[in-house]
Amino acid sequence: MTILATVALVLWSCSKEQEDVHYVPRTPVGKTLLADCPEVARIFADTTFVITVGVEETDLHIQTIEGYVQQLHLISVDTKVPGVRMSVSMPNNSTYIGGGWNRQTLTDMATKMDAPRARVAAMINGDFWQMTAPINPRGPVHKGGTILSSAWDYNPAVPQQALSFVGVLDDGSMVIAPRSDYDEYKNRLRECTGAGYMMLSEGLFPGTDWTARDPRTAIGYTEDGVVWLLTCDGRKTFGADGMTYKEMGYIFKSLGCVGATNLDGGGSAQMLIRHPIAHVWQIRNSPADGTERPVINGWAAIVDEP
Repeated sequence: MTILATVALVLWSCSKEQEDVHYVPRTPVGKTLLADCPEVARIFADTTFVITVGVEETDLHIQTIEGYVQQLHLISVDTKVPGVRMSVSMPNNSTYIGGGWNRQTLTDMATKMDAPRARVAAMINGDFWQMTAPINPRGPVHKGGTILSSAWDYNPAVPQQALSFVGVLDDGSMVIAPRSDYDEYKNRLRECTGAGYMMLSEGLFPGTDWTARDPRTAIGYTEDGVVWLLTCDGRKTFGADGMTYKEMGYIFKSLGCVGATNLDGGGSAQMLIRHPIAHVWQIRNSPADGTERPVINGWAAIVDEP
């Protein structure tokens, strides 16, 4: 009997070791994505914290339905909270482009932009840009009600760029729309940058033939004023395979977004926050270049704090 009991115990132990014990998400975002997003198969880890009132970050280690592993960073910006808004960021916080367009890292942009009653809580990179001199953004740029440029630079050699725009209207609401709708909104856009492939239109994923996985930055918004910022890493040997438009589209949809679009990615894909404890600027993802890449503009979550 003792031998039989020992054998049974060993077999039970082996079966427990082989059992696939799934991690149970702890954050509201993690629970939502696992329950409602058809592109998320598993979540290995998730954490969330408050950057400041109205601005929260959630970090997730996920596996997609196709089996790819991904580090995902999401920031929610609740523009219904008094004093919380979205703004375009520019090198040196300047609207002067008479000498040509410039680039700057998010850290330096945040440092120049941050001011009493207009504190930078978080920032992501913005539009695509022409990488050979003279550099220029692919889409229009508005900042603080000033139209810096209303031009589009569509190039068939890079067909996923200059397809759409992201904007904040005079009434504070957000709009994401195709390039063909820009003139309709132009005079009502307080903030605006160009963007790429639209992953949600009226809450629906439109479908796409583009299936490449890359480091990505994207932005979406809900009807009730919550803006979602997304950055994912890629081109890594483990833990960061990059994401597709379809995966990001359904993530935004699961979060309740009605509109979402892709911003510049690759080595430009970067997310910065003002650390809530250390009070320093911190890049939250691992940029594909291995260091911060200077970019032509960005999107910042601004809060009315001293």
